Amino acid sequence: MKKRKVRKIFPLDFYGEDGSWRFIIRAEQPEEIIDAMYWRAYISCHRKDFDLLHMACDKFNYKYNYSSSDSSEIHYGLGGTPLRVNMMGPIVLMATIRDKVINVTADGTDITAQAVA
Repeated sequence: MKKRKVRKIFPLDFYGEDGSWRFIIRAEQPEEIIDAMYWRAYISCHRKDFDLLHMACDKFNYKYNYSSSDSSEIHYGLGGTPLRVNMMGPIVLMATIRDKVINVTADGTDITAQAVA
């Protein structure tokens, strides 16, 4: 029998977005997966309440197709021609969110902080 390679599945990245702005919540342990999925959805809906850039451990690059029907918004390009814009998004560890955003009381219940700014 051949030795099988053990695939490492962690860390798991969960991509979230708010309009054109994208970010990643990274789970490094199996017990962080559900929390990472929850926080990805929550931060996508309440993006302005969180300063993910200062919580980020790394960044990733992505391309965004920007197009606008309003000619005053785009000075370069022809009419409605989409422009490809290189953008960067933050990668935030679930452990960082747990440390900075979630307050754990003495009896073990979670109380979420109002905002991280």
